Amino acid sequence: MRSTTLVNHLNQDEIRERMVRSKEREQYQRWQSIFLTSKGLQSDIVAEYVGTTKGTVHQWVYQYNHGGPDGFVLQGRGGRRFGFLNLEEEAKLLESIRPRAEKGRILNAYAIKEQIEERLAKKVSKDYLYDLLHRHKWRKVMPRPQHPKADKEKQEEFKKNFPSWWQPPKKASAQRTKDQ
Repeated sequence: MRSTTLVNHLNQDEIRERMVRSKEREQYQRWQSIFLTSKGLQSDIVAEYVGTTKGTVHQWVYQYNHGGPDGFVLQGRGGRRFGFLNLEEEAKLLESIRPRAEKGRILNAYAIKEQIEERLAKKVSKDYLYDLLHRHKWRKVMPRPQHPKADKEKQEEFKKNFPSWWQPPKKASAQRTKDQ
């Protein structure tokens, strides 16, 4: 088998130092495979020692050779990769909409979507909009059953004094049974 060759970005002591300073297991494995490869071990033996596959060792060596030591470091996977606005800008946009919602006006998601699209100068999906609303703890609120300026006393007075036009049916069926 042919041995895997490394580009001389770092010497063995520097590689060992980076391996020891690794804070994550995955990063330690990567530096360990580079260190063992720098010692002249073949990739299948390195894979057995490190606990990965031969193909993974080849991939790591390729990343180290082409990206250098800094390109070889694990990149974080978290974060908001698909957000159009950062959280502060989203909150500011929703705060500009909040006064209309608090006045009792009916706000629908499409009106908010239009404002976002106007701000971004590009189309956004409904999923992005609903994720944005959920992220900032906005929820669907149904309209109130009465007007915000309604007077309860006047309503109760109206109910008491309103003439009833509907009359319950006379109990004709009870009279028919007596007659028969």
